[in-house]
Amino acid sequence: MDTLWGNPTSTVIFIIVSIITTIVTNVAGDVLTACYDGSNKTIDIHCGSGSMVRIIKTFYGFSAHGSCAFTENDCTLKEPQSYDCVGLSSCHVPLKGVEEGGVMLPGCHKRSNYFQVEYECVPKATMHDICSTTQLKAQTGHIITPNYPLPYHRQLNCNLTIVVAPSQKLRLNIVTMQLTAQGKTDCADWLYFNDKFHSLTLCGIRSNTWYDMHSNFLHIELKSANFTRSQGFWLYYEADPPLPTTPPSPPAVEESTEKTPRESSILLTTLMPQPTPTPIPIYRDEDDKPRAAKSLPFAAIAGGVIGSLSLVLIVLLMLLLIKWLKERRYFKDEKFLEIRNPAFRSSGDFNEPNNTYYN
Repeated sequence: MDTLWGNPTSTVIFIIVSIITTIVTNVAGDVLTACYDGSNKTIDIHCGSGSMVRIIKTFYGFSAHGSCAFTENDCTLKEPQSYDCVGLSSCHVPLKGVEEGGVMLPGCHKRSNYFQVEYECVPKATMHDICSTTQLKAQTGHIITPNYPLPYHRQLNCNLTIVVAPSQKLRLNIVTMQLTAQGKTDCADWLYFNDKFHSLTLCGIRSNTWYDMHSNFLHIELKSANFTRSQGFWLYYEADPPLPTTPPSPPAVEESTEKTPRESSILLTTLMPQPTPTPIPIYRDEDDKPRAAKSLPFAAIAGGVIGSLSLVLIVLLMLLLIKWLKERRYFKDEKFLEIRNPAFRSSGDFNEPNNTYYN
């Protein structure tokens, strides 16, 4: 401790890292880091018996300042690995490359000098069992299979619907999923999604995968055809963009019964008899007929209406074209499937890019 505070440079770095760590914690959850100085081999997360560990992000980083936590402009490498301890009350995340002095980062050709984990402790009481809940309307939520993280090992046919505000769209995160496969092209248990525009059928193993829905509606269905020992899944959803917060109404101001001098003057003037107003003269033409307002030609009116309708039609066609292009790109990128058959799946389920089935 004397060495740390006795060095001004180390003191400044320590304060900056503490501030940045606090900011990251407020944004992405709790943060734990480990330095590649030979003293750490794992990062240990403890949430307590009433909560489950959800790992949001893990990555390796190199700090030119020797910091043991992420700072702006650091060279980083995301860790895509899934962890078996997700869903448990505690988790031990191992550090790779300890013997080599760090993991090689392709972005800067440096070895990492720290490893960072961003995680969340989610209370079990906030979880929604897909077989016990039929509809969710909250802005965010967690959905699990019966007995998660223990296997459900029984036949299931459960449905759940999520609906948020019409101005929002849903985002779905598969925190972890383990559904039994059957061969290389079929699923014994499967998970089905439908957002009224596209549908997707999944099985196998996935972790920390995000999907953007097309609407504020999402139907989720779990089908278990056999008595298996699958762990099941943990899903997290959120509505985007967040709903605006309504500012509090200003306090009501009580009207005073006492009249100000100006109000008394106005009231007195109102009660006094008013002189008869002088009629405004109406000017007439020589033939003693009132002047008529000049009307626009019919052709000008018709042209204006047709022009306005044409502009509206062009705008609508452009919006439809943009929507079609976005849906076409989304369909191509995500390989959403318009069928419930569990034999149809996306290529990432079993890491076999050549065996992709979709209509």
